Amino acid sequence: MSVKKQKAKNLNDYLSLIPDIQNIRISSDIFYGVFLGLCLLLTGLFLGASSSVQAMEQPVKIISPEQFRLERDVEKMVEGYPIEKMIPYMGTRDRETVAYLVGIAPKDTNWGKRVPVTENGEDCYNYWGYRGEGSRGMAMGHGCFGSKKEAVAVISKRLDTLIHEYKRDTTEDLVVWKCGYSCDGHSPESVQGWIDDVDYYAAQVKD
Repeated sequence: MSVKKQKAKNLNDYLSLIPDIQNIRISSDIFYGVFLGLCLLLTGLFLGASSSVQAMEQPVKIISPEQFRLERDVEKMVEGYPIEKMIPYMGTRDRETVAYLVGIAPKDTNWGKRVPVTENGEDCYNYWGYRGEGSRGMAMGHGCFGSKKEAVAVISKRLDTLIHEYKRDTTEDLVVWKCGYSCDGHSPESVQGWIDDVDYYAAQVKD
């Protein structure tokens, strides 16, 4: 056999090994599996990029040095008590107001360990013996707040008014919180005890 014919035969042999494209059939299961995988991959990439953008757009909470110090001072005093969870709502308040938020609460509720609750036993977040209504009305003769944030806002506003508007900026002047307009119904010992204890705790935040 000539060299030319031998080469032609070898080429035909190689070509015969290549399958006819028309005879190739891709399993529908494989096709849909690959397609679904690509869809999931693209969806994951899209959601990941979207989450990253949203995280970048969220405002960063900036705490001033004074707010940081105030929150740290309060936290050292009330660590482990329920009122500790209210600290983030106190940090933006006037330091003197926060001093009495912290000073009055142990006298009335032991910083949130003895509190008025709803009929279902839910915390009213009233740690100051406040007798005005909250967003959930009254409970056990005291105001019942709907959240820690509301509680701090209402009590802070009341204390701000007493301290800055009515100039009741000493513990002796703020005894109205305990007695109302008159302490005649309270023993002198209980009144003085309230003043001494509140002043002790408030001074630790003021200084």
